Amino acid sequence: MNPNLSRRSLLRAGAGTLAAGLLAACTTSKSGTTTTITLNVAEVVDYGNAILSFASTAINVSFVASAMGTASLALANTVISSLKLALSAFSTAAGSSTSVSYSSASVKAAFDSILADVEKVDTLIIAVITGTAANLSSSVVSEVKTAAGAAETLIDLLKAMIDMSGPRLRGVSPLNGDAAIGEIAVFAASQG
Repeated sequence: MNPNLSRRSLLRAGAGTLAAGLLAACTTSKSGTTTTITLNVAEVVDYGNAILSFASTAINVSFVASAMGTASLALANTVISSLKLALSAFSTAAGSSTSVSYSSASVKAAFDSILADVEKVDTLIIAVITGTAANLSSSVVSEVKTAAGAAETLIDLLKAMIDMSGPRLRGVSPLNGDAAIGEIAVFAASQG
């Protein structure tokens, strides 16, 4: 590796690799004015389950639960339940297929529900972690922040699957989906 590579160059290269990986996650084809998006079922389910694991674990970390407060914590539990149902509906709509068309009404409804729920995880849980953890320091805080960054990456990957204008990845690091899932698995195991 070139020692003169800047951090910014490394992040750009990582983002490029991540964007290339998105091409494998879904395909887009156009016929006339109709655009068809094909989703990779396994990736949608894996990313959704990892975000679900992150959210379920994060709300049980004392500083996160305290910062969220009772009302937001109750809402987060509702969102977690809704995400479970959305993932189940998506799996049912996909059946045994390895890929499905986003234009299918049942697939679209289930996938859009997943996106809505992960957006709520982002605003209810991840935003609290990034806002609160900025002033805290410990190994638990570091693990939570790392897992939150991985969850952000997965949320961005899910959104990018149907975003026709290209990926808008804001995750803290240029993780690919598998690495982000791994980060969340380590976090969940360390807190469980």
